[in-house]
This record gives sequence, C-alpha cells and structure tokens, in this order.
Amino acid sequence: MFEYEVKVKVEDLDKIRNRLKILGAKKLCIKREVDIYFQHPCRDFKKTDEALRLRFEKEKSIFTYKGPKISKEIKAREEINIRVGKKNSEKLISILEKLGFYKVAEVKKTRETYRLREYEINLDHVENLGDFIEIELKTPSESLESATEKLKLCLVKLGIRATPILKSYLELLLEKQKR
Repeated sequence: MFEYEVKVKVEDLDKIRNRLKILGAKKLCIKREVDIYFQHPCRDFKKTDEALRLRFEKEKSIFTYKGPKISKEIKAREEINIRVGKKNSEKLISILEKLGFYKVAEVKKTRETYRLREYEINLDHVENLGDFIEIELKTPSESLESATEKLKLCLVKLGIRATPILKSYLELLLEKQKR
C-alpha cells in the first residue's frame, strides 16, 4: 500500500473545520496518539529516509514501517502496518530493544479525522509543534502524478494556499530540539 500525503502548518483549525462541513466531510473521530520512533542499530533511518514507529491509541497499537519518500512535491512512500494488541506492545518494544533498536523520540498529538470522498483529512495539534492539516490518499494503484494533482486540488478546495511540508512530525520535532 502506498500513502500519498500533503501536510501544511495552519493557524486556524476552526476555519478548516467550517470549510470541511461546507464541503460535506464526515467527522470520523477525535483521538490522542502517542508515536514512539525507533532507530535501527546498524542502519541510519535518517540517511535511508525510513521510519519505524509504534503508535499508541486508546484501544489499539499499530506498528508501522515507512519506506523512503519517492516524491519532492508531496509525501509519498510505502507504508506497512501491523495491528498490535495493547498487551503485546510492551513485548514488541522489549524485542526491538533486545535486537539493538532504540527509541529516538515520541510524537504526541490530538488528531481529528474526517472523510471527504477518497481523502482522509486529519487536523492535528502536535505537542511542541502546533497545528497542522494532513490530507492522505492510501491506495495500491494510484499513480504519483494523479495523487499529487488530487491532493493539490483538495488543498485548493479547502482554501489552503501554503506550500506543503515534506518533513514528518518526527523530523520537525528533532529539528526544533536541536535549536
């Protein structure tokens, strides 16, 4: 499965909520997410542009591998997810640590998720970073060019003119911590 995404830092989430309502988007949920990112013991994920993440939500945990980005205009990359029961999350962390993986950082956010046609739209408040909108298309067959055009069109329909951010929340957080 490939994930195509645009992310933009925003000042006014209420304005976007109102626009989503006008466009007929369906609000799916509001949830708290805590993402723990891991570093490989022998391969620098920053250099290979990969990510290994364990996401904690209220009722579940999801273990995710993200491959290298394949676009300079939008975030596009392979994504492999495995649901991990809450009870098994700590065991998974223990296994990873025994194999030499180590925790890089935690990203904590409150996420409001909407569905608008084929788009999943997330309004995120990320601790120590601020407010963002992420618009995603997840598909096994969409071409990069087609996905890029669709995501740009969705931004326009939402009245967002800013240039998308290609960095992940992890990258943004680590950059901020270096300052």
